[in-house]
Order: sequence, then structure tokens, then C-alpha cells
Amino acid sequence: MNHASLAILCAVAGMFCMILVYSYLYVLYRERYMGIWIITWVAFSVRLVLFDSGILDWKQSLTGFIIFQITYNSTILLFLYSQYLFVGRPFNRWWVYGATAVILISITAAFLDLPFWFKHSFPAMFAGIILITIGHSFIYDLKIKGIGNRITGYAFILWGLLTASTLYTLGLGLPWITSVNYAIGGILRLVIASGTLIVYFEKNRADLLEREAYFRLLTEGAVDIIYRYRLLPEPELEYISPSILPITGYSAGEYYDEAGLLRSLIHPDDLPAYKAFINATGEYSSLPLALRLIRKDNHIIWIENKCVHHYDEKGNLLYLDGIIRDVTARKELERLATRVDKLNMAGAMAASVAHEIRNPLTTVCGYLQIMAREADLHKYEKRLVLMLEELNRANTIISEYLLLAKDKRVELKNHCLNTLINKISPLIEADAANFNVAVSLRLQELPTLALDENEIRQLILNLVRNGLEAMPRGGILVIGTSFEKKEVVLWVQDQGTGMPDDILQNLGTPFLTTKDTGTGLGLPICYRIATRHHATINVKTGNQGTTFLIHFSQSHFVA
Repeated sequence: MNHASLAILCAVAGMFCMILVYSYLYVLYRERYMGIWIITWVAFSVRLVLFDSGILDWKQSLTGFIIFQITYNSTILLFLYSQYLFVGRPFNRWWVYGATAVILISITAAFLDLPFWFKHSFPAMFAGIILITIGHSFIYDLKIKGIGNRITGYAFILWGLLTASTLYTLGLGLPWITSVNYAIGGILRLVIASGTLIVYFEKNRADLLEREAYFRLLTEGAVDIIYRYRLLPEPELEYISPSILPITGYSAGEYYDEAGLLRSLIHPDDLPAYKAFINATGEYSSLPLALRLIRKDNHIIWIENKCVHHYDEKGNLLYLDGIIRDVTARKELERLATRVDKLNMAGAMAASVAHEIRNPLTTVCGYLQIMAREADLHKYEKRLVLMLEELNRANTIISEYLLLAKDKRVELKNHCLNTLINKISPLIEADAANFNVAVSLRLQELPTLALDENEIRQLILNLVRNGLEAMPRGGILVIGTSFEKKEVVLWVQDQGTGMPDDILQNLGTPFLTTKDTGTGLGLPICYRIATRHHATINVKTGNQGTTFLIHFSQSHFVA
């Protein structure tokens, strides 16, 4: 085997390595440009074996020369196209025009029987320019931190220079220089194969880092809490998003330091449901769980937890990937909707039943009053009075029931809330005197509102009565108004012992009361009045007392 054949064999070996590398990457990732790389290197190898080795005598055959030029320039052009795909740049069609011009010039030179070096000068220069362009693209178009793109780029540039010199020396009849060029070209192809592999893995690493940064940005910017909790071999919180801080009051670092912190925040009444949720299998494992958490500030919030269970081959639960969403507002809306449904149900019952009950009560009450005036029944006077009081109490309940049932249209007129409070203050003070409670008015300057006077009076009196009955004797009941954040706020504050959570969560439900003689209709009526005025009622309660705040929106301001 002569030196030229050995050099060509080395070049083919280098290209074979390239083909193996690109085939391996294509099988793994199925990228389009990899498939084009494989086709291109196979075409280069075929060219070396058939044309450069002398198997086909293309130099003396016009047809063979034309086939060589078309194959050679098309292949090098295809390789440039795949490089543009790799770096994500649009392919410039002027390269196609250039390749066509080079082929036509070479074929014309062959027809005119011009010197061999002239016929190959344009293809050599064009191939060299393309290879140098590919090298430049590897170095400057790939924004990758590493050495792979530089190794590959400079190898392509050297290969471009060698390609041009190989064609010239082939035409000048200097086989030893050609052999050296082929050998160096084979080495450069091995370098390109290794460099391309490095470039691709560096590119994948850069893409993974970019995607990781993107997904981390999504998770850390999400309102919901995203987490991964590992159970085996040891319980460990692998990740939790920073949104855990505004929801629970504890930072992500505190959860990493204490794996069981989240579990410790679960409301004791919801722990059995949480344990069943963790151990759920099948279709039940994909169902969301709503439970209560106790925040760092001791406030109770509702969350909805939905997670995916991951098991090993033996069926052991390894870890949980989940999302936690704060649904406190939704639960509040559901509670309000439930309360409205109950109010509507109570109203419907009242509309159909109250009048039927009231008529016989009125009759019985009238006869008892007549009987109380009879001398023969004077010895039963106390019993008759007691029966009348109970009937009057029943009549009062029915009256409140009817007020709750009425969905009347409010008669809005321009009023100052302070004026209405001052009008009924003597009545409030007289009622408070019976409980040995002082009344304090803290009224700020307010804009005029569109209000139904009778309903607002009833709202205030109901809240005052509730406050008086909840307070110890000798306390102070405060009635106040304020104008803040474009809202008029009416508030009634007592000095009682506060309300338990179960009562607080169900305020406004008809017949719900903690008083022995209460009807449970006062607050539902207040809520109904507030709804008709497009106002909202908020409650603050604690060991020092309870405050009811009624917020009137700007829509009720009078211009």
C-alpha cells in the first residue's frame, strides 16, 4: 500500500469516526441536523473511496468529472446547511447560487480542456471558504462556555485550508504533499469528531441549566406552593418553593431545617384525613385534600393539597411531588354561599309557615287576655301572665323570622351614618343601662351615603344588643365610624370573652346562638341588611372582646 492510499485510508477512518459519533447522537436525540451530518459524512467517505483513491477514473472522463463536481459541491453545501440548523440561524440562499456558479465554471473549464489546476481552483476555494465559515460559526455563533466549540471551529478552519491545498497539489502532481495533507485531514476529522461530541454535551448542559433556571423561576414565582417530600430512607424535604412564607409564615429554610414542620402545622382535627391521604392508593391518591393549617401567627387557613405518589419496585412510597394552594378565600365564599342558602331556605319556610302560626297564636293570646281579667281565674294570674309572655316571645320570633324572609327592595335615601347613630343613641343608652354598661361613641367625619334608614337602625340595634348580652356588667360598649381606603366603616366593639372558632366560622346561620334565650336570627338579619346595601361584615374576636365591622363600598357614596 503506497503513501497516498494509506493517507486516504486515514481520512476515511477519521470520517468513519465522525459518522459513528453523529449516529450515536442521532439515536439518542433525533435531531434533524444530526441526520444531515450523517448523510454528509457518508457522502464525503464515498467520495474519498471512489474518486480520490482512483477506483473511478474521473479525471479523464468528462461525465465522471461532472458527477464529481456536482457531488462534491452539493455535499459541502449540505454540510453548511446542517451547521446553520445546529446554531439556529437561517440559511443564506446565496450559498446555493455560489455553489451553482462554481459547478458551471468547473464544467465549462472541462469542456474547454483548460489546465487541471484551473478546473479545480474554484471548487477548492469554495470548499475552503465553506469549511472556514463552518469553523467561524462554531467559534462565534455557539454561545457556549467551554472549549469544545473552539477546538472544533479551529479544526474546521485548518481543514478548509488543507482542502484547498490538497486539490492544488493533486493537480500539480505532487503525491507526497497530497499524502501528508490527507493524513493531516484524517487527524483533523478525528479532532472534529471529538470536538463535536464535546460541543454537543456542553450545549446540552447549557440548555439544561437554562431550563432549570426557567423552571426554577416558574416555581419560585408561583403563588402556589410546589414541593417534593422524600419519605425513604429518611423523611426529608427536598424542595419547597418560597411562596410557603406568605402562606404559612415560615420560610423555606425553616422547613428544610425541620422535615416535620408542615405536618406539625396541620389542625389536630384534620390529622386523620391527612394520614389517610398519605396512605391512599389507586384513584384515591390523585384526589385533592382540603385541610386547615395553623399559621405562625396562630391564624387558621385552608389549603388544598394535591400530590403524586412515587413508589419503588416493592411498592414502598418513596416521595411525594405536590402542589399546595391557599383556598381560604374560596372556603370563605363557600361558607357565605352556604349561609345565603340557609337564609333563603329559612325565608322560604317563613313565607309559607309564619302567617299560619301567627293567626292561632293571636287567637290564643286574645283569649288569655280575656281570661286574665276574669275574677274567677285570678288565682291563675301568674300562670296566665307567663303564658302571655311566652306567646309574645313566640310572636317576636315570628316577626324576626318574617323580617329575615322578606327580600324587599331597599328605599335608599341620602343619610349621614353619624346622624342615624345619634338619633338612636338615647335608645341604645337606655338599653345599655339595663345591663349596667356604658356606651361610648367614636364618630369621625363621613361622606353622605345612600341608605335605608329603618334597616340601618335595625342593623345597629341588633349588633348593640348582641354586644350588650356578651359583656360583663360595668364594661364599655364602643360604637364608632371611620372613613379609610375609600370605605365607610361602622364598627361595634364589646368587651366580652370573644367567640369560639366553631361559632365564628358559622356566623350568620339562622338559629345559631350561644344564648339561652336567643333566637339565632339577629345576626342573619344583619347579614341580610348588609347584603342589600352591598356592604360586607368582618369580625375580629379575641379574649378582650369582639368587634363587628360593616364596610360600605364607594358605590353607596353620594356625589
